[in-house]
Amino acid sequence: LSAWLRNPIQVGAVLPSSNGLTSTMAAQTEEGSGITIELGAGTGAVTSALLTRGIRPNRLVLIEKDHILAQELSQHFPHLRVLQGDAARLKTLLQREEMGVVDNVVSSLPLLNMRHRTRVRILKQIFTVLHPEGKFVQFTYSLRPPITERLAHSLGVNGERTDRILLNLPPAHVWVYRRRPFIASQYLSRTAARPPIDSA
Repeated sequence: LSAWLRNPIQVGAVLPSSNGLTSTMAAQTEEGSGITIELGAGTGAVTSALLTRGIRPNRLVLIEKDHILAQELSQHFPHLRVLQGDAARLKTLLQREEMGVVDNVVSSLPLLNMRHRTRVRILKQIFTVLHPEGKFVQFTYSLRPPITERLAHSLGVNGERTDRILLNLPPAHVWVYRRRPFIASQYLSRTAARPPIDSA
């Protein structure tokens, strides 16, 4: 609640997400050789679900803009990497840490509450660092998709609503986005192996 009062636009919910929502989001991820990025980790509800899902601690990175929440996450999950920073500068944050390939990005950011320019900037950052065959998992309380059809087309991605969690307060929808097959194949053809995140 205190984080929401400090910044209601950047904090997605007043109350922590339900177990049903967090487990549903975590279930969309796939454990591969790369890392999983959690954006807007907040109080760590989704973090716990990702660990329960089987994401290895050394392959899970939390990013939280609110400095107080970031400190609390570091204390609660001392074995995880917690980066305090803005998702709109995601590539730079990961470059500083010399991260490897990103297989999953799981987001609790309130994308629909943000200005269009900010939302687009964040999404471009996400799909810049995400492996061509990786997944972007996002939840929303709105009946509208978190990425409009027009924006999804410009980003070269397809979205699918996987679940509706009615018992969450308020009810929530989980969406999964992937690059369109042709777009993904173009990215893959440029590299013989999965490239690390670098300054290129």
